[in-house]
Amino acid sequence: MSQNVYIGMTLKPWPILLDHYMLGKLSQFKDSDIDYLLPDVIKGEVKSHLEQRVKSARASLEKALNDAGDHLFFEGSELNDAKSILIDSNEIEGLATNRVDKFIDNTGALVLECGDYVSVSELLQQYFQNEPPFAEAGKKKNEFPDAIVLLATEAWAKENSIRVLAVARDGDWENYCEKSDSIDCTEDFSYALSKFNKATAPFAFLSLLVEKLEEEDDDAADFVEKIRIGVESYFDGFTPDQEADSFHYWEPDGCHGWLSDFELADNDFKIVDHAEDYIVLEVRANITVGVEGEFSLSQYDSIDRDHVYMGSVTATVEEEFTSEILVTVYGDLTGSLSDLDVEEIEVVNPITSVDFGTLEPDYGEND
Repeated sequence: MSQNVYIGMTLKPWPILLDHYMLGKLSQFKDSDIDYLLPDVIKGEVKSHLEQRVKSARASLEKALNDAGDHLFFEGSELNDAKSILIDSNEIEGLATNRVDKFIDNTGALVLECGDYVSVSELLQQYFQNEPPFAEAGKKKNEFPDAIVLLATEAWAKENSIRVLAVARDGDWENYCEKSDSIDCTEDFSYALSKFNKATAPFAFLSLLVEKLEEEDDDAADFVEKIRIGVESYFDGFTPDQEADSFHYWEPDGCHGWLSDFELADNDFKIVDHAEDYIVLEVRANITVGVEGEFSLSQYDSIDRDHVYMGSVTATVEEEFTSEILVTVYGDLTGSLSDLDVEEIEVVNPITSVDFGTLEPDYGEND
């Protein structure tokens, strides 16, 4: 099959720990070639569990506020204001949905609509024949959600010629996957992640970099400084074409430039190329360069029919522009940002000419 897909399943702690460190690692699949599959049945279960937790927390908080009014002697208005903000807010009603939606966005999860892939007749056949994930004993009706998820995933995987790795601590899941041609199963979440870490390391690195940049982390600031040093080296002594205006005839005598200022235009890094020990990133940057140019001025003499030299002029200007830059980074992409080396910088659209403005002879200061 053409591609591996990671599929997250119903481990009991998951619904209330969407921000857990390990689940946060699922963000490595966003923008990668590997999909994190989230069936809508599981999405609904997670949302339901979260809503129950929110209601429970809300009730506990309301009781605590009432106790505070009884024992801490808050005035009624203060207590009512607190309740209005913390208990009666309309935002609380949408907390579970918002958390699930944020999780899906952060991980780039592909939400599978199970109803598009499962028929009732197929589901009932599995049920009455006690085929996995339906057990021969116990409350089989409780296994309908699992059966829907597995049958839908199986059909989806076959339709897309994709192999799926499922994670579940459930013997019935394991029994089903043993007979499946499209789904493998493991109960070890860490093992499942390790199967894809190598392939997704560049994307995990990118996610980490953007996160630390947004947090204004010191390691991210040091990384940007390495980029700035690379850009500074790129522009050290660069020689753009010289442009100018003058009432006199002028000729360029050469120029040299340097980096004057640099900042990232945004944190929207893109992966251009990658291998095990390097990654090439593209990002937009605002760049200011300083350029010093030398010019010779002359005046045409109509009598001698020749140009009369009038001296030289030195002009210095600054030019600001925005360009994509390519940043080649070497090192262990799964390690710390501070241990990575920025080996090469390429400015995709550097300025090729600089206008030095109006040139006039330098007659020196008047005594």
